[in-house]
Amino acid sequence: MLYFLLGIPAVVVGFVLLMMGPIGWFLAAFLGIAVLGAASVFGEDDAEREGPERVNCPHCGSRTAAGDDCEYCGEPL
Repeated sequence: MLYFLLGIPAVVVGFVLLMMGPIGWFLAAFLGIAVLGAASVFGEDDAEREGPERVNCPHCGSRTAAGDDCEYCGEPL
């Protein structure tokens, strides 16, 4: 629903800016870069999204949580 509420006005504003000519093109590019920059600054951090630290098991190569034993083969890490 949020994409619908924000997407349609964004498309309309973008279309109007692109129809304005070179000044509108500059403003559209500037706003696009500003939105992408804000999304990267205020977006989720990769460390927060991934959860616990994961490593590759040296014995079987499976991706497992860092700890004492491999979750897949049971060998010590």
